[in-house]
Amino acid sequence: MLYKVYNHEQRQNQDIATLREQVSKLGAQVELLDKQGKVKLSFADDSFNYLCIGNSISKHPITDFWWNENGMAASTLGKDYYHRVVDYLKQKHKKVNSEVVNLSVWEVQSHDRGETLDFFKPYLSDKLDLVTIQLGENASNIDTFRQDYIELINYVKKSCPKAKILIVGDFWEYKDRDAKKKAAAKSCNVEYVSLEGIKDNQEYFVGMGTVVFDKDGKEHIIDHDGVARHPGDKGMKVIASRIFETLK
Repeated sequence: MLYKVYNHEQRQNQDIATLREQVSKLGAQVELLDKQGKVKLSFADDSFNYLCIGNSISKHPITDFWWNENGMAASTLGKDYYHRVVDYLKQKHKKVNSEVVNLSVWEVQSHDRGETLDFFKPYLSDKLDLVTIQLGENASNIDTFRQDYIELINYVKKSCPKAKILIVGDFWEYKDRDAKKKAAAKSCNVEYVSLEGIKDNQEYFVGMGTVVFDKDGKEHIIDHDGVARHPGDKGMKVIASRIFETLK
């Protein structure tokens, strides 16, 4: 059991190291766009407006080991949980405007996560009706995690006063991180979407050797351990369904 936990933490630390450079670039890009006023979102008064904030499970840029700008590791763009939620919302509302953004910069900042909150600012709006926050899996230093999450939720609340805010539970187990996230959601009186039953359940991992497709329909085979541990189509479907249940 100890060996399993050690291996899990080792793999997670490797994943975090792989993502740090990308996160750094993301932060610089968001800051630049904000300064230049180029972050332009389509949120409008006559539509249902949805913002999905997450990490690689919500959206990952194209790299040499991932081939589509969607939630890692859905087989196609439309099969990640974010796009499934958008499809659900379109069944309920005449017009839906939505955006998904990877802000894992908040997770990996260990000494003062509040320093990263300005990166969220260009995406927040008082027009938003729904915000889902799927952040946590890349956080290894969790000494202040509960309070940091409370600070994050309140920051989003202030900028999005009419939005329903959902906090999505962790897909991977790590100490009491998910419990702290759940406690933060309760403290802020927002809803928590549990991933119990699929969390750290290999049945919902995409797995090595799985075929996925890029935006042009070309096949690729997953051969990266970090990608292989992400939710495949089956896992993404369950995450989306848990969100649906909370929205009903």
